[in-house]
Amino acid sequence: MTVADPAARPRDVICFSSIDWDVLWQGHHEIAVALAARGYRVLFVENTGVRRPWMRDLPRLRQRLRNWRRGDRGFRTERENLVVYSPLLLPFPYSATARAVNRALLLRALPSWSPPGAEPPIVWTFLPTPLVRDVIGALNPVLTVYYCVNDFAESSPLARRIADSEARLFAEAGLVFASAEGLRARATQFRDDAHLFPFGVDFRIFQEARQSSAPLPADLRALPRPVVGYVGGIHRWVDQDLVVAAAQRLPEASFVLVGPVQTDVTRLTGRPNVHLLGARPHSEVPAYIRGFDVSLIPYRVTSYTADVCPAKLNEYLAMGIPVVATDLPAIRRVTDEHGPVVTLVREADAFVAAIRRGVAERSPAESERRIEVARRHRWDERIARMLALVEARLDQRRPTPAPALVDTR
Repeated sequence: MTVADPAARPRDVICFSSIDWDVLWQGHHEIAVALAARGYRVLFVENTGVRRPWMRDLPRLRQRLRNWRRGDRGFRTERENLVVYSPLLLPFPYSATARAVNRALLLRALPSWSPPGAEPPIVWTFLPTPLVRDVIGALNPVLTVYYCVNDFAESSPLARRIADSEARLFAEAGLVFASAEGLRARATQFRDDAHLFPFGVDFRIFQEARQSSAPLPADLRALPRPVVGYVGGIHRWVDQDLVVAAAQRLPEASFVLVGPVQTDVTRLTGRPNVHLLGARPHSEVPAYIRGFDVSLIPYRVTSYTADVCPAKLNEYLAMGIPVVATDLPAIRRVTDEHGPVVTLVREADAFVAAIRRGVAERSPAESERRIEVARRHRWDERIARMLALVEARLDQRRPTPAPALVDTR
């Protein structure tokens, strides 16, 4: 991508994230890092909430307090041009009183990051909450980009009140991107020009891991093969009953889940051949996937997951290994476009049969086909196209220079 003249465009980007910086690496991180690498000054604001907290959220709230203490009044530099802000806010996103207090807190804190005399920022938000919309209105950014990556209203009964605010943001934002076709279709109820950008993959780091001769991670190397693996949060959308059924019927296999535990996992820990290895840094994830014989996306099929196309899909494909997934609409669109690079299943018998086939039928030609699909979904290419749209929209908003006066004397 050709970068525009730095003097001719805003340099500050405030990113309102729907996740925290230290959780699993996702598209939020990829975009923030890519913008920083291109010379933008990026402020990554950690999740300000889409619902009131439950008891199970106490560890996350304690982590937010630790994050705030790690920095200077919540601000900490993660890398060049990239600062993470961990705000301390009232955790009631639909309370008018809390919203007013939180708005005041954010608007007092955010200007301290931007240098004096800075141009209005670009706002790139993953959150469509009333609070974020209030802050956007007060900041008066030169451009607002809404990247819709979740159907928040379907994520929890406590988050359903977000729907009206999201509808307003769909209409108000200068650009709308969506990570799944269902999300893009919803956006087009409120505007004509929503752009589809599914999450991609940092293809280079997975290619390096695939070609590496380094030993596998020790905890993975110690397990009996074949290894049937999953990377990502172990959350309530993971179909634990499906994983347990497969583990019972394939006792010779090691079922490995790499990622933070975010829900009760009693059903999983009761199986001797199910191994929860915990969270790992993003830099180590490719080495774990390299050690899988078959990879899994065992999500429950719900109204929420209907619009989920997990980033791990392209990571698995980039390693060339077989992928077995429940029949999520967003993943089915990948197979419709690229052919059967993923085996989609609807019930336990098909799940087990697909795992068995994946273990037994490793084909170099099939591996190359999966890798080629991942190559077409590289983050660098995807983000370049996003930024081209951003630059085009900024060009539309810049005043046209007045024609030079000609002295006709």
